[in-house]
Amino acid sequence: MSGAVAFGLGGRVFAAPPGWKPPKKPNLVFGILSDTHLMVEWDGKSLYRTMSFSYIRNALKLFRDRGIDALVHLGDAAHRGAVRELEFHRELFEEAFGKSGGPAKLFVAGNHEWFGDCDRIRKIWPDPEAWKEHALCADLPRHWERVWGEKYEGVWHKEVKGYHFFGRHWDDKVDEMEQANLVLGKAGALSLKGKKPFFILSHKRNHFKCNHALREFPNAVAFCGHWHQSNADWKTIYYDSFGGFFPTIQCGACRYDGQNTLSAGEGLFKVPADVDVSVEGKEQGWHNNKVPSRQAMIVNVYDDMVVFERHEVGEGGKLGPDWILPLDRGTGAHPFSKAELTKTIGSPEFGRSAKLSVEAVKSQERDDAVRLSIPLADGNPDSRVYAYDVVVVGEDPKARLFKSVYWEGVNAGIGHEPQDGVTTLDIPKSELPAGDSLTFAVRPLSSLGTRGRAIATKYAPIPGRSTRSPSSVRTVPTRPSTTSGSGEIS
Repeated sequence: MSGAVAFGLGGRVFAAPPGWKPPKKPNLVFGILSDTHLMVEWDGKSLYRTMSFSYIRNALKLFRDRGIDALVHLGDAAHRGAVRELEFHRELFEEAFGKSGGPAKLFVAGNHEWFGDCDRIRKIWPDPEAWKEHALCADLPRHWERVWGEKYEGVWHKEVKGYHFFGRHWDDKVDEMEQANLVLGKAGALSLKGKKPFFILSHKRNHFKCNHALREFPNAVAFCGHWHQSNADWKTIYYDSFGGFFPTIQCGACRYDGQNTLSAGEGLFKVPADVDVSVEGKEQGWHNNKVPSRQAMIVNVYDDMVVFERHEVGEGGKLGPDWILPLDRGTGAHPFSKAELTKTIGSPEFGRSAKLSVEAVKSQERDDAVRLSIPLADGNPDSRVYAYDVVVVGEDPKARLFKSVYWEGVNAGIGHEPQDGVTTLDIPKSELPAGDSLTFAVRPLSSLGTRGRAIATKYAPIPGRSTRSPSSVRTVPTRPSTTSGSGEIS
């Protein structure tokens, strides 16, 4: 599926076969980075000891090899608001593209560019005059212009190869309506109405009032960062919930986060499955750090479509099928509405030979556990798995245990899945339902909640042995899979 794309034609979207490529070269190619969060060491000069330039270098090399016309950075380049942290990015840019020329720079500041008044930066440069020269927030316009050689404007317009970009810095003095007003003020002279896309860039999202002001431009495409949501999640395409006027793409962080979400309506949980709840009942957050993810995007603009490539630039590979936005959409539902995307994404499936494995293990916690090993659900090459619903049934069918777990390779590039794509889930024995024989059933999920067929296995511990050899049982529904009120896999 390395070449698979989610392809739109005539306003509808479908999965193109692997290896599909557009028949022509794109009119415009631009790369996107967001939330790189480089931090300076206490010496005020070098990169902080736990960080690396490698993933940004990988992204810029990928962009250079693809011959991008423009580079977008959606903010939070500087983690603690030091000028040196921005300089790291300029040096990496020059290393990749040279000190003169290179792609057009389409950069916006994020909230972390303003963090230079924090204790860390004050301690590195305690002298007030030195601090002014090393903290971006002391005079962001002056420092920005010195580092990038370009004028700092709260909102700005740039043209690249006939396509228009409108940017907005994170700045307390700049309201998002200024960006909308800039677009409206130039709409006539730039002939923005029509099918040809133009692009809106900001660190954080624009809200309803701003989007509503641009309601006559369904050809707009907005990009934001800030949330660090993984682009393995198709819900990072926002359309309906942002007003339904034009799509906003939240671009994943090129740091390590790769945060994932799975709402209660998309998994079996009665509470959001994206929240890890500790023994004490405290929410632990919604990161998936088993597979650190450094993400970047390449956008290809054609006469009739825009293609969004989702890349992992730590280890390499794409996060899944490309997203394609058709520009001749007719009058039907928008292809990036959640309803249309849900039709597109299909259902991840286990292969015919897939089997679950259950074994007893010594837990690091207070209780022994059983470890459920879930093979990669790669039976449908057009739908990459995102998470799994797990049900354990014992002697009482009503006393079931429900779990949802992210696929451990969810943020890995295709071909770089850890442990051959196997996901393990340790369940304390104290949580298991009563019974001499337990049935473990697992169903694969997409990020939009579409469900594939479940597979199951029996498990029964025997005195003196850790497990009984599991017997695999496949359950194949004869109707579309649903989640019943009791949470059972049906």
